[in-house]
Amino acid sequence: MQTPDADVGTTERADTSTGSTLLAKGQPAPVDLPAPLPGLDVVRRAVHLPRASWDRLAGPDHAYLAARWLDVAEDTSGAPMRYLTLTDAEGLAGALATAVADATAPWLAGRPDTVLRQSAEEGRQGAQELVADLPGDLAGALLPGLVCGGRHLGRTTLLRRDDEDGTAERLLGAAERLADQEGLRSVAFLHVDEHDTVLRTLLARRGYRSFHSENYHWLPVPQGGFAEYLAGFSAHRRRRIGAERRAVRDAGVRITSAPLDPAEIPRFAELEAALLGKYGMNAWTPARSVTVLERALGACGPDALAATARLDGEIIGFALIVVHGDRWFAHRAGFDYAAQRGLPLYFDLLFYHLVETAARAGATVIHYGTGSGAAKASRGCLGSGQYAYLRPSAPGRGAGTPRADRQR
Repeated sequence: MQTPDADVGTTERADTSTGSTLLAKGQPAPVDLPAPLPGLDVVRRAVHLPRASWDRLAGPDHAYLAARWLDVAEDTSGAPMRYLTLTDAEGLAGALATAVADATAPWLAGRPDTVLRQSAEEGRQGAQELVADLPGDLAGALLPGLVCGGRHLGRTTLLRRDDEDGTAERLLGAAERLADQEGLRSVAFLHVDEHDTVLRTLLARRGYRSFHSENYHWLPVPQGGFAEYLAGFSAHRRRRIGAERRAVRDAGVRITSAPLDPAEIPRFAELEAALLGKYGMNAWTPARSVTVLERALGACGPDALAATARLDGEIIGFALIVVHGDRWFAHRAGFDYAAQRGLPLYFDLLFYHLVETAARAGATVIHYGTGSGAAKASRGCLGSGQYAYLRPSAPGRGAGTPRADRQR
C-alpha cells in the first residue's frame, strides 16, 4: 500500500520558480519550468494527478500509463518521476509521464544508453549510426536522462485528447525545457509504436535521432477460446501444440488462474529471478521482485491475476497478468527450470492456458509486450515496430536544445 507522503496535495505550476532538482533523493523539492505556460502543471506524485481524466486519455490499451500503475512504477523504479499535464477549458488536454534514468538504474531495458547499445549490437535500423556519432561512453553521454512516455517497455507515448491545438508539441517542449533546466544529458522516448504517427512526426521535426528499439506483440483472443485459437494454425502447428499440451499434462503439471495470493509472492519472486538470471540479469534479486509484486497487488487488487503451474503441489512457473478492462497484459513471469525438466511450460502457461482463461473471462486482447518476438509470433501474436527517439545533449550543456529550437 502507498504510504502517506509529507507532500500531500502538491502540484507545481509552470510559473513558479524554485530552482529545484529532479535528481534529489527522498522527497524531491518542487520543480518548475523556466517560462510560464498557461495550463501546464508539473505533478510530483501520481496520487495527485486528476486520475479519472488521466485514465480517459490513457484509454484501454495503455494499462501501464493508467494512474494506478504509475503508482507502482513510481514506488518501485528507484527513479524520480514527474507528470506534465496540460489543461484547457474542457479539462485535461494532454499528459506526459517522465522518469530520470541514471547509471544506478537497474532497469537496463528502460535506459537510453543500454537500449541504444543493445540495438546497435543486434544491428537494428539506425542504432549503429547513432552510436558512431556519440562518445564511446554511452552512459556518460546520455545519463542522467529524461525518459518520457512511461517506465514500461513498448508503446511509450504522450497522451492527448486530440492534437488540433498543438498539445503534443507544447508538452514535448515543456519536457525538453525541464531536462535542460535540470542539466540532464538526454531526452528520450524509447519505445514509440510505429503507428503513433503524430508523436513520431513531431519528434523527427524537433531533431530527435531515431532507431529501431524493439517489437511489440499482442494476441487477439478468439471468442471460441482455445479451440478457435488452435484452428487458426497450420495442421503441422496444431499437432505440435497438441503434443506440447499433452506433455505438460502427462507430466502431472496443473495450471490454474486466480487473483494474486500474497502468500505466493516469495515463491514467484524466486522464479522471476531465475528467469532473469538465465538471460543475463544476474543483478536482479528476488527482493526486487517481491517489492514489485506486492506493490502491483496493492494497486490492482483482484485485477492482478496469477497464472500458476504446479507439479506435485510445488509452484514451478507463474505469470502475472494485469487486467485492464477487457484487455490483459502479461507483465512478468518465472520458472523453475530444473523442475520443469524441459517441458514446454512457457507456451502452455503463457499462451494456451491464458487464451482459454481470457476467452472465458470475456477478454478481447492479451498484450505480451516486447522481447521473444519469434516465439510470440509462432503462437499467433501480431506485432508492430517500436522506435526510440533520442535527443542527446549539446556541447557544453545538459540536455541540448534541438537545432529547430535554437533558431527560434
